[in-house]
Amino acid sequence: MFDLDMQRTRVEIGKRIRRLRMEKDLTQGDLAAELGHSSSTRINQIELGRLRLYAEELPRLCDRLGCALTDIVGE
Repeated sequence: MFDLDMQRTRVEIGKRIRRLRMEKDLTQGDLAAELGHSSSTRINQIELGRLRLYAEELPRLCDRLGCALTDIVGE
């Protein structure tokens, strides 16, 4: 049960990130570079809900996307 809930949460967070990224007209590569990754693969996998977002990435992600923490992780 917990694993299924966690997967759903990852998918929802990924959808929010994708929507916010697209609203800012950024590519996955743009966002990856901002977070210090050499390729867009990690962002792609986060948006698909396959990888989790690290807590230390959240402040930079929020800054770049111009959003609040709750816009990404929910209420």
